[in-house]
Parts: sequence; structure tokens; C-alpha cells
Amino acid sequence: MVTSSGIWSLVKKRLGITDNLHDELIEMYTDEVGQRILHYINRQDVPDGLKHTWAAITAGALTKEQSAIIFPQAQPVEAYEVKLGDTSVKPIKAPESPPQIRPTVVAIDSELLGYKADLNAYRKLRW
Repeated sequence: MVTSSGIWSLVKKRLGITDNLHDELIEMYTDEVGQRILHYINRQDVPDGLKHTWAAITAGALTKEQSAIIFPQAQPVEAYEVKLGDTSVKPIKAPESPPQIRPTVVAIDSELLGYKADLNAYRKLRW
């Protein structure tokens, strides 16, 4: 049986994260993906054979939704106002919306369904 605490280190290795800055975010995604896997395979626990699949789905969902938080881009150099005679041009800033900090079902399900072949091998059918 695989636990979510054993998956965190695999997710961090896959993403190349060495610090503990995003542990809460990784934990949240790992738990959510674990629940989605359990729901899909109709079992009480995640089998050992799905350890790397669980980590891959979690890393994919994190990268898809939270890449701006985990891998922040360098801030662009601020442009200046340009004046020529009586004409001036200045850049506008695009409105910034804060990134979502919680996992969404759409991103996790799209990653999960990409690993359907791996999950189906462990799936129990309900009658």
C-alpha cells in the first residue's frame, strides 16, 4: 500500500524541487490525486504498482495549474514612456489575476485519464 507521504518525494524529484517552500501545495495535490485514483480504481488503498503513476499524475497536474507559483518567471524590465515632440507613448500593464492555489477537478481528471491504461490494470469493477 502506497501513502501520500511516500509520493511527495517522488513528485519533488520529478519537478526538480529541492526546497520545502511548496510542500503544502504538493501535499494538497498529492492527496487530491490519491482520492481521484481511489475513486477510479474502486479500492480502499492505492497498490504499490501505481506509486510512480500517482507521482506522475500529481506532477502533471501541478505543472499544468501551478507552474507560475512553483517556477516563477523573471520579472520583465519595465518599459519607459517615450516622447517625441507633442506625442508620447507608454506601455500598459496587463491586469494580473492571482493564480489559483487549489487543485481543480478538470486538470486532475485530464491528467488521470492520460494514465488510464496503467489504472485499468488495478481497477475493480462494481456490480
